[in-house]
Amino acid sequence: MFLSKVSFQSSDQARLMLAGLGNKGVYSSHQALWQLFTNDEARSFLFREEQDGQGRPVFYVQSENEPEVDSSCFKVQSKRFEPKLYSGQRLSFSLRANPTVTVKNFQGKNQRHDVMMHAKRNAKHDGVTDPEEVKALMEQAAQQWLAAPDRLQDWGITLDALPFIKSYQQHRSRKSSDTTIQFSSVDYEGVLTVQDPDRFIGKLKQGVGKSKALGCGLILIKPI
Repeated sequence: MFLSKVSFQSSDQARLMLAGLGNKGVYSSHQALWQLFTNDEARSFLFREEQDGQGRPVFYVQSENEPEVDSSCFKVQSKRFEPKLYSGQRLSFSLRANPTVTVKNFQGKNQRHDVMMHAKRNAKHDGVTDPEEVKALMEQAAQQWLAAPDRLQDWGITLDALPFIKSYQQHRSRKSSDTTIQFSSVDYEGVLTVQDPDRFIGKLKQGVGKSKALGCGLILIKPI
């Protein structure tokens, strides 16, 4: 695997691309990053979009293949990423995820809902009106989503404590003139302990949760 930091060149092509990103949102970021993997038949990368000190997009990209660097739009800094982990190892982590919960609608059909908005609706239904209490219940729901025992077992890890909720954001992104994508993301930070190295490395490669093509699912880790 490769881990790359991707930013924009100071070129006319880059400025045009930046203007397009602003108009369509994170879906266009995904489409733009495809230009670094023109030989890949299917998406083989995960990414997270951040901002630099000037408010311009910066992308952290984890990919199976090394990104192409001959670009008039992008500056690419890449390094090989082949983590050697062991059982009992503690790592700090950062994750942007799209936590969802499946509930039945009035017709009895399953629908996915944003975990935090679902908690907010439940709080309202239960008569909770204090904004700080509602916020605490929303964050608790997001923490419990990540800390669910079955999920952690599937990932091959345990958490040293409930993760910190750094931010929550709702996104609207235009896929085409008549199609809009809506989803939410939660930024988590915390400390984990590796229990099953092979299983966890597999999850690092695959990414976790929904909306991987929209900038979610990439786990960034650092030894403690």
